[in-house]
Amino acid sequence: MIVKHFRMPIEGLCRCPIALQEDVLRRRIYAPEAYAPVRNAAAVPIVYSECQALASWFPLVWRRRQGRCEFVAIRALLNDQRAQPPAARGLLPLILRAYPFGLDPGQPIGPNARRMLDDVFADAPTDVGATITTVQRKLSRATTSRFRILDRFVLDAMVTAEIGDVIAGLDEFEPWALKFDVDGHRVEVPDLQVIRPSAFDNRRLTPLLEKYGMPCAQMLGLHRISLFRAG
Repeated sequence: MIVKHFRMPIEGLCRCPIALQEDVLRRRIYAPEAYAPVRNAAAVPIVYSECQALASWFPLVWRRRQGRCEFVAIRALLNDQRAQPPAARGLLPLILRAYPFGLDPGQPIGPNARRMLDDVFADAPTDVGATITTVQRKLSRATTSRFRILDRFVLDAMVTAEIGDVIAGLDEFEPWALKFDVDGHRVEVPDLQVIRPSAFDNRRLTPLLEKYGMPCAQMLGLHRISLFRAG
């Protein structure tokens, strides 16, 4: 089996990633919601296996960045938790559930991608947290559980990125303008893309479905359904 790697940037999450070594391993980590980037991020990278849970609340679309199309959930128009649906604020995509751990932004996403820690202050902790490593210098349960979430994200991200690349290669994306005037201020999430409605009728996506099967079918179907959540 050939393992592919994808350089899929993850913007707005790990803002100051540092290596997991030496004194960093003695730090404490807290629940993801204790960190402002988790609470406030509006557009969050996701993978196909999350679609069913997220599509009922958020539009699932693609965002064009650095020459690629990144699959994202749009939680709000602003990077502010107060702009999110209150009932859905606890519904976190995988990459947020793994926080404050993330992946090295300088490496392609793949099985060997280096895990890193976002060097950010937990501004809203609700408990004492947990250390990254135990006194025996082993990874704590809190750390290993988030590493497992990262591993799942990495595995599914490769298929998710492949599907997006094929759709882009077929030229079946079109811009999705998500911009509004709110109290006299222009609010916009830029560079968003959706699949052209005609692509679901002209059978050009059929080879894609045949190659990737159910993951692709769920991803495309729930993408279309999720657009009704833009309100």
